Amino acid sequence: MALSFNLVVESTARRDADDMFERKLSRAAHIAFFALVLVVALVGLFPGCRNAPFYRMTNRASMSLPLSREGIVAYERGDLSLAEEKFEQALRLNDSDIETNRYYGETLWKLGKRQKAMLVLREAAEKHGAVDAESSLYRSLGEKSLELDESQEALQWANKIVDLTPKNSDGWALRGKVYRHMGRRREALSDFQRAAHFSIDDRELLREIAVLQGELNDFDSALATWQCLEKLYPTNHEPAEVFAGIGGAYAGLGLYLESEGAYAVAVRYAPEEPDYRVKLAEVLLARGEDVRALAVIEEGRTITPESAVWDKLDAVAHARTEQVAGSLNQVERR
Repeated sequence: MALSFNLVVESTARRDADDMFERKLSRAAHIAFFALVLVVALVGLFPGCRNAPFYRMTNRASMSLPLSREGIVAYERGDLSLAEEKFEQALRLNDSDIETNRYYGETLWKLGKRQKAMLVLREAAEKHGAVDAESSLYRSLGEKSLELDESQEALQWANKIVDLTPKNSDGWALRGKVYRHMGRRREALSDFQRAAHFSIDDRELLREIAVLQGELNDFDSALATWQCLEKLYPTNHEPAEVFAGIGGAYAGLGLYLESEGAYAVAVRYAPEEPDYRVKLAEVLLARGEDVRALAVIEEGRTITPESAVWDKLDAVAHARTEQVAGSLNQVERR
């Protein structure tokens, strides 16, 4: 009896399993059927798709890639004529690749064909591609527009980068350059600071910020930024410009002794740069160190003897020394 009952249970379980399998199979068949109906409907809506030569487009695009790579290699080694030829061949096969268009435009620009280069780059900007490719293209257009003194167009491309990649420093930095070019220094400073937020160790950005802070007479901030920039270089390998910036910030704060020390380092690092000697002489004069200032002026004359600035500083120094001498004579007579 127990055996018969077990057989019945097993038979029932087997039938249930078969029924479940048939239901799943039927459901899968229905899904496949409806998918097929959807495909047929789409083809009916877009009959041109049935004849679209996708294999040809893919083939042409794949054929253009080696040509584009050859062009990039030629561009990077400076063989611009060959690069131009390869990019033109690649674009005849596939003109939708943004990177190929950008490199082609860069090549034309370096060949002096600026009008054609801008035309190629602007047309490429109407196409769609990877975010990085579009950002690089807009940056190229922005920088070239600035070079052509087309500030408004440059601002347009900078804004596109900011909108496309707001957490990347490129757009903010480019827009900062544009605003600075337009004389809008506070807006430029704000954008450079935003760019530095996303690229905290970018030396060029910090330099731009420090210079603008000095121009806006925010010498405390300028000093802090220059000192921060100094730390990004190995000791004894800092650019002379950094110490000159520190010297200028100290001078703006009226700390002439500290300014003298910074400018002295800048002169030692770049002895052939006359501007640093000029600033050092001015600081020495501000401190009343007229004799030492005269010595710096004489050194400067040997570097740029034709510069009129030495005559002006020399006149100030001599007038000061004569005034001091006259005062001493009066004291002696008394």
